[in-house]
Amino acid sequence: MNAKLLTLSAAAVYLTGLLVGYYMDSDFDFSLSEAKPLVAMIADSKSKLFCSLAGNNISVVLINIGGGFSLGTISFLNTFYNGAVLGYALSVAGDNFSLALIIRHLLPHAIEIVAIILSGSLGFYLGIYLLKKFILGRSHQFDYQKFLILSSTTLVILLLAAVLEVYVSFSG
Repeated sequence: MNAKLLTLSAAAVYLTGLLVGYYMDSDFDFSLSEAKPLVAMIADSKSKLFCSLAGNNISVVLINIGGGFSLGTISFLNTFYNGAVLGYALSVAGDNFSLALIIRHLLPHAIEIVAIILSGSLGFYLGIYLLKKFILGRSHQFDYQKFLILSSTTLVILLLAAVLEVYVSFSG
């Protein structure tokens, strides 16, 4: 498993999505009345909020890893999409809020980017393995140990990200 190359590839896909999202035409005007669902979400108990955020983060990663069964296509699209969503959010937020406020609320989410990129690279690895073994008929060894270690690392990162979001990002 060439983890470094696959991770750099996933990072390039994410950053490309981020740039596309940032430069999308954002005819979006944010008002506080539209933020009521967010305020209601923040009012939930910390444990409920943690479970909600962790569940969402884990679903993104499972889609990326499971996307390997599509030979990496779904991993590619999901990684790109997540980058585009962040890029668009940064673009809209930059038009409506101060840089300090954006950084204060989005910085705790940055750890999620690592998990999304890592899970994208795992999806690419699985896709390449399946392509080589079943479509090209080449004998190729799957590195189960490294795959499971990196998958577990991704899970730990996501749980840490959910803790940071609940106790840092949403705390004022």
